[in-house]
Amino acid sequence: MARATEPERRLLAVYTGGTIGMRSEGGVLVPGKGLTTVLRSLPMFHDSEYAQARGLAEDTLALPPASPGQRIIYTVLECQPLFDSSDMTITEWVQIAQTIERHYEQYHGFVVIHGTDTMAFAASVLSFVLENLQKPLILTGAQVPIHALWSDGRENLLGALLMAGQYVIPEVGLFFQNQLFRGNRVTKVDARRFAAFCSPNLPPLAVVGTDVIINQELVRRIHGKDTLVVHSNMERDVGLLRLYPGIPAALVRAFLQPPLKGVVMETFGAGNGPTKADLVQELKEASERGLILLNCTHCLQGTVTADYAAGMAMAGAGIISGFDMTSEAAMAKLSYVLGLPGLSLEGQKELLAQDLRGEMTRPVSAECRPSLQGGPLRLGLAHLLSLSQEAAAVRDALMPSLACAAAHTGDLEALQALAELGSDLSLGGADGWTPLHAAAQGGHTSTVALLLQSGADANARSDGGLSPLQLAARGRHRGVISLLRAAGACLSPQELEDMGTELCRLASRADSEGLQAWWQAGADLGLPGYDGQSALHIAEAAGNLEVVSVLRGLLGTESNAQDPGRALYD
Repeated sequence: MARATEPERRLLAVYTGGTIGMRSEGGVLVPGKGLTTVLRSLPMFHDSEYAQARGLAEDTLALPPASPGQRIIYTVLECQPLFDSSDMTITEWVQIAQTIERHYEQYHGFVVIHGTDTMAFAASVLSFVLENLQKPLILTGAQVPIHALWSDGRENLLGALLMAGQYVIPEVGLFFQNQLFRGNRVTKVDARRFAAFCSPNLPPLAVVGTDVIINQELVRRIHGKDTLVVHSNMERDVGLLRLYPGIPAALVRAFLQPPLKGVVMETFGAGNGPTKADLVQELKEASERGLILLNCTHCLQGTVTADYAAGMAMAGAGIISGFDMTSEAAMAKLSYVLGLPGLSLEGQKELLAQDLRGEMTRPVSAECRPSLQGGPLRLGLAHLLSLSQEAAAVRDALMPSLACAAAHTGDLEALQALAELGSDLSLGGADGWTPLHAAAQGGHTSTVALLLQSGADANARSDGGLSPLQLAARGRHRGVISLLRAAGACLSPQELEDMGTELCRLASRADSEGLQAWWQAGADLGLPGYDGQSALHIAEAAGNLEVVSVLRGLLGTESNAQDPGRALYD
């Protein structure tokens, strides 16, 4: 019999309707009630013996053990009435957010079971409505009803429950076909295949296979312990206008009339549109009377730029770049920004141009990750850059990126060649990423030593706040951590503030190596996570005796914290 004392992670699953629970009535699929009953009959979704031992309520189910010593308990809240997702609007999504708010303190995470047709819109809206979200909220659904013999619904729902219950991913996500995407980065791309969604301009936050791979650098960080805020005053008068070749100016004029307050325009390629004078004039007049126009490309991948004359003409019409946002995210963002009280028109435009919830990638110089391995290419490039005085400007511009690429692969010969050409190995790119960052992330001890000897700043921060020490600790590169600490590197107050949740996550996964790496980097292993528990509490509750022993040993030597090398490293 399952132990009633097993530590539990409690989730709330909000069932809104959609294909996953549908049944056939008169040959037509309609939203089906009683999803809890269906799940209760499937052993993968309910351990009846454990539930009986715990005396769980009828609407509360227990998954089989997710990991040694841990249980995921989830309560299913069925909306009344159930919805076909085609009928869902901002009103219903705000109601879902308000439901989350009412139950926020009771649960560790949330799953929203939703129809697929408008799920990308729902995920985008929820990401903006829910500010300061510090717990996982994952949407999922199905292409085939869950009670059908051949269904993707079971895999999708089980994956969403496991991701929300086992990992601290404090943002709105969408789980489908073994991938967890950022909710405001997805779009539906297939009406029939199980791989119904994609995230065209951002890799998945997690991929589930024989192992679960979490892309930690993409997961949004928790800043402080701010209270959850639900923005229910979303602007409804926003629209979507897709430009097409030969679109009449009169049609555009008719579309842009009040009460419309904001429009997402889907344009060609990199943000281009027709340059006919009458069409551009309509856009200018709409912009001048206060209508906000947000430019997104109708291409699946890529970003809006101003590289072409047609794109420049669109920008001259007062149109704001949406960069690489999906249309779903752009509409949700428009609704959110226009619904904020007290903002001037310029303030609204400034906010739209910012990345608020990870919904877009602003243009910055890419982190230099290409490989310079291969002697002929490396030496040939060095020779090219030293050919003539005319090449000096090109050389100076490329040096930081080339140094980063060489450091990322641990190519000491290339770094030395670049130094001989006059490259300052401590310089970073426009995003603040330095060669030391790249070498630390790659775990190249000799390269880190060379860069530190060359005067690299051990505490350099990228524009995203990453330090070489943080990257080395994430990669468990103990030798690199030792060198950086000896050079005076330390974790910033912000990094330390956010450390508790990361340490708890490592403890829950019995990752002693990761805990030791962060301890060596200077983290306080006693810091609490978002729910107030420390890593030691998590390890003790899970019965991970090896991790408990490691943590107690390290906590007993916290007096060594001032030792730059942290003597644990040998």
